[in-house]
Amino acid sequence: MKSVQLIALDVGGVIYFDEPFELAWIHQVFARARTADPSFTASSLIRDMKVFYAAPASHHRAGTVFSRPLARQSWLETRALWSELVQPIPGAVDAVRQLAGRYDLCVVANQPPECAAALGQIHLGDAFKLVALDSTVGYAKPDPRLLGWALDKLRASPAQTLVVGNRWDHDIEPAGALGCLTTLIRPSHGWDAPSGCDQKIVEAYRELRSQVISRNVNGNAAPVAAGLGEVATTLSQVLDRRT
Repeated sequence: MKSVQLIALDVGGVIYFDEPFELAWIHQVFARARTADPSFTASSLIRDMKVFYAAPASHHRAGTVFSRPLARQSWLETRALWSELVQPIPGAVDAVRQLAGRYDLCVVANQPPECAAALGQIHLGDAFKLVALDSTVGYAKPDPRLLGWALDKLRASPAQTLVVGNRWDHDIEPAGALGCLTTLIRPSHGWDAPSGCDQKIVEAYRELRSQVISRNVNGNAAPVAAGLGEVATTLSQVLDRRT
């Protein structure tokens, strides 16, 4: 691997799991929808989930429960629970600590503002030179301007920046377009559903989520790692060979 000075990390799917947040939001939507219409069942929700996760373009989601104002209200309620829902990916926190001892690190992620406090909760608040979130910067991946903004702030060279993410379209492609090095994280499945979740909804979500992950990884030829631990080990070996 070429000389690396800065490592830019995604958060969801790299440091902590995305899935508990999504499931909490889905259940908040379900509860609000049932309050408004008691005839709205788990089967009704799953039908809308299939449309939601199959259609990247928002206009295809029109008519589903996820296009209604209650979905936005449910998202705000989920954000209020963010720190309670955090589930670090096994080995990720230790790997970040290991990397921070040898490199400058930053976060570049599509996450709500509550992400910063969540990173502090898992004892990573001081590990990053910069936390660049779409919700605070104003650019969202796959727009490369979010990563470009972080590089400008840190005066970092793209050629000496390694971007680590779990999505080809949101992480690898935009980073490559800017001239950065890239590593794609292979999805981990060790998350637990939040307490109180409907098992039927959880099972449907797991299946739909696996389909989304398959689309995101996309079978492309970017270097792939099983997790941040593997990234840290590989970089450590490279440094050791140079010293």
